[in-house]
Amino acid sequence: MLTIKNNCYSCVGIDGCQGKWVAVCITQNTFEVEKFKNINDICSRYSDADIYIIDIPIGLVENKSQLRPDLIVKKELGKKSSSIFEVPCRQAVYAMDKKTARELNVAILGKSLSEQTLGIAKSIKQVDEFLQNKPQWKNRLLESHPEFCFSKLNNNQPILEHKTSAEGQQKRLRILRKYYPEADQVVENFLADVPFRKKTDDVIDALCLAVMGKIILEKGLKTIPEKPMMDDKGILMQMVYAE
Repeated sequence: MLTIKNNCYSCVGIDGCQGKWVAVCITQNTFEVEKFKNINDICSRYSDADIYIIDIPIGLVENKSQLRPDLIVKKELGKKSSSIFEVPCRQAVYAMDKKTARELNVAILGKSLSEQTLGIAKSIKQVDEFLQNKPQWKNRLLESHPEFCFSKLNNNQPILEHKTSAEGQQKRLRILRKYYPEADQVVENFLADVPFRKKTDDVIDALCLAVMGKIILEKGLKTIPEKPMMDDKGILMQMVYAE
């Protein structure tokens, strides 16, 4: 069971960042924020954390009878539903090129794939391969979505301002401060680590997932759907959160 023990916790939030990954690890005393080349490096670095939440599809359908959480979450987000991309079937993720990926997805799921979705296919594949090669991480590395988590942290009200705008980032940081007072310092440390860094939305998203991890340890894990399906590789198709 995921719980805080002896007032100690270690929560890792992970988000894609310009072809790599940014990970934020928060504990009861401190935090770390760093950019990584691959998921294996993150999980090796924080191998003893209590919870790991990543913004990438985990668990992939291989036929129309299987169900991922995306459509349910899109309905919950209302006007922010466009932030949830269509998730390719596993066959499309492993296709050799975009044309083949689209053709496979149409043949198997009856719909094509956007450029945005195809743009993250390599990252989806990297995580899927990691979980298959290291089965001990199956259903330990968990999926959620920052916009969905921000909505939960904001009394089920999605944040309509875009995450790359100054207004949108400040609104998200104001929400995170309520749950994690060092939120601004996390972003400042990330920017200071490399002088020319200016992109902050990914680190804010990663921090949001780490904060949601802490709340899950405190309040209990919930999933969408409530009873998730398992894919053909033994991976639960779910998004995690806490109220």
